[in-house]
Amino acid sequence: MPVIRSAFLFVALLGFGCSSQATLPQIKIDYSPSEDLACSLPPGSPIKEEWKAELLSRQSEFVTLWQTEGPKLLAATEAISGRDFPLQEITARLTLCNAPSESFPGTDRVTINMRYSLRSFTPEPVSMRYKVDTLFHELLHIFLSRHPIENSPLLKEHAAEDERVRDHLHLLALQKAVLLKLNEPDALKEVIAVDSALPGGYYKRAWELVNATDKEYLKYVAELSK
Repeated sequence: MPVIRSAFLFVALLGFGCSSQATLPQIKIDYSPSEDLACSLPPGSPIKEEWKAELLSRQSEFVTLWQTEGPKLLAATEAISGRDFPLQEITARLTLCNAPSESFPGTDRVTINMRYSLRSFTPEPVSMRYKVDTLFHELLHIFLSRHPIENSPLLKEHAAEDERVRDHLHLLALQKAVLLKLNEPDALKEVIAVDSALPGGYYKRAWELVNATDKEYLKYVAELSK
């Protein structure tokens, strides 16, 4: 890692220097039971009324937590990378459909699957804070689509890995850098643990590579930093 870039990264990770909230994208969080109706119609894909009721009752909890944590996450991303989020309003649509959380780069929306945060859905729900970090994860996809990594030696080094693993290496490294910068080790620990238990094993493998050493993640962050 070049000395100048190392020095910049060190300063960015230690000093806060976050952007003004006025320069950050505005995130509108919405849940509409009627929009979930279409995915609940096919056999085997029901959305129970108690799930809807719980999500509606806890939507304000999610919104409040995002309003507290979200701007810090976004601002720290800009401070570490030296790059800006697109200045647009992005709608985060909460959903109970049997589909993964997803981002749609080039659009103004992401979807966040809320099933596993509900006590009415599972006896061991993930925390609402994890779902805030899921929203942050999806916004990082939009951020990285605006600032693509080109000619990455690290991606070439891992050319044999599944594309879904490679697509998340820089993202997870940046997410880790942000959470450590904000002194959120417990949130990071939960993100790694829950991500690593997701089907397919792609997140688990990506986290293994990013966490190969204590400083491994910094190599990826350096590639996307100015």
